[in-house]
Amino acid sequence: MLGRFLRACPVFLWAAGHVLPVQAELPVEQITVAQLPPASPYRLYFTDLALPHLPDGRLYVIDGRTLKLEGVLSTGSFAQTTLAPDRSEIYAVTTYFSKLNRGERHEEIDVFDAATLKLKAEIPYPARHVQALPSVATMRTSADGRFILIQNATPATSVSIVDRRLEKMVAEVPTPGCFGVYPAKSVNRFATLCGDGTMLTVTYDKDGNPIGKKKSARFFDPDDDALFTPGAQAGDVYHFLSFKGNWQSVNIAQEAAVAEPFWPMVTPKDAKQGWRPGGTQPLALHVDSGIAYVTMHPKGAEGSHKNPAHEIWVFDVAGKTRLSRVKAHDISGLAVTQGSTPRLFAFAIERPAITVFEGGSRLKKVLSGSVPGDTPTLLETQ
Repeated sequence: MLGRFLRACPVFLWAAGHVLPVQAELPVEQITVAQLPPASPYRLYFTDLALPHLPDGRLYVIDGRTLKLEGVLSTGSFAQTTLAPDRSEIYAVTTYFSKLNRGERHEEIDVFDAATLKLKAEIPYPARHVQALPSVATMRTSADGRFILIQNATPATSVSIVDRRLEKMVAEVPTPGCFGVYPAKSVNRFATLCGDGTMLTVTYDKDGNPIGKKKSARFFDPDDDALFTPGAQAGDVYHFLSFKGNWQSVNIAQEAAVAEPFWPMVTPKDAKQGWRPGGTQPLALHVDSGIAYVTMHPKGAEGSHKNPAHEIWVFDVAGKTRLSRVKAHDISGLAVTQGSTPRLFAFAIERPAITVFEGGSRLKKVLSGSVPGDTPTLLETQ
């Protein structure tokens, strides 16, 4: 018996009456970092608050053609993220605590090179950025990319204007009772939605210093039919959804925002079935075609605005009409690429997954699959 064993394992050491096997020396492992491939028009940036382990938030870079993971960024606690207009940089305003999840609070804006995912800069920031689910309405850039605009809540609300070129905060604008950051395209200006049913517009000069604030006329009733803060931008116009399924467009090109009359997305029959928008990112707009995509669920009621979708509805914004609808399962958010061949990306949160559709008036499913993450709530496209 022992002889057969020794023949099977011929290399041994005899020590203190025991037989010890001699392990062959393993080669030294060479650790390398893969080069990020060039971005395709369908690259995705998926921000995950990571609720089960909050100090360790992530941003996942995903190839939207295959849903293959291409890279990961660590984004700390309660990070809000956005991209440079030309997609050359990724910004994350985040919190770090001296004892991981407690202790002294330190905040900064981390600037990453989108081509390599390497850290380029750390811009100091006061401890006040909003501690909330990542959203398209909490951190944006000016149209030219020079300024980063950040929603704060201490809980008093304000918006900070950060100069990317000088790497410093140049102004903090108090916005009491208002929330969300909506930069204009044609002028140095941003707007924010207010709890009294108006919109506050802030104009700033070429150096980021505020030079004017003005409120709009009241155009919605937040008690009866509130608006989702994630909006879709087309130039100086922002489009919003209401909890009950109305479409609201607001132009912020002037010193005070001007709202257009709202129009219903649901028919009387739809309303009887309780169809309403829902989710964390319920609206996506393909700007050139004017086609919008909305996550919808039936049996809507007070508080159901967070419910994931049962269907995705497709709308012609100019014609104020629904073009088509497609079944969806547990979809909480949408993002669409721009350009001549758009693709719509619909994501689920509880079991992170993405379904990809060919864009247009009638959606055609291309692929679907699970993606990394715990609780991702913000999806942006290349």
